[in-house]
Amino acid sequence: MRITQETDYAFRIVSYLAKNEGKVVGAPQIAESECVTKRFTLRILRKLNLAGITDAKRGSKGGYYLKKPKEEVTLYDVLVAVDGPIVINRCLQGDSFCNKNKVSDVKNCKFHTTLAMMQSNIIKMFKNQTIDNFI
Repeated sequence: MRITQETDYAFRIVSYLAKNEGKVVGAPQIAESECVTKRFTLRILRKLNLAGITDAKRGSKGGYYLKKPKEEVTLYDVLVAVDGPIVINRCLQGDSFCNKNKVSDVKNCKFHTTLAMMQSNIIKMFKNQTIDNFI
């Protein structure tokens, strides 16, 4: 598993909006402050909007704002919004990717069991970190 550049930027964008909680901030201002191109900022904000983390206000005083309180937005929320769910091995994605997809076979596979536990721990760590910890 590797955190993509897009997710890194998303963390920074959400953190910036959290610092400005309660304010509507334009994409150009966010992009400049976080050293991300405007086009990439808009692409990330679209994903964050679809995930319900941010929202947009239209008009001359429009821009973006954090939709939830910063104490409720986790790094996991942002990561999933941008890159999708955390899966550290293909066999953990679903039965179609595991050639030991029978329940009895999976229970006997030490790799599957151990990797599933590791994945669960990674997810818990991301869920335990909220954006307000980074501002």
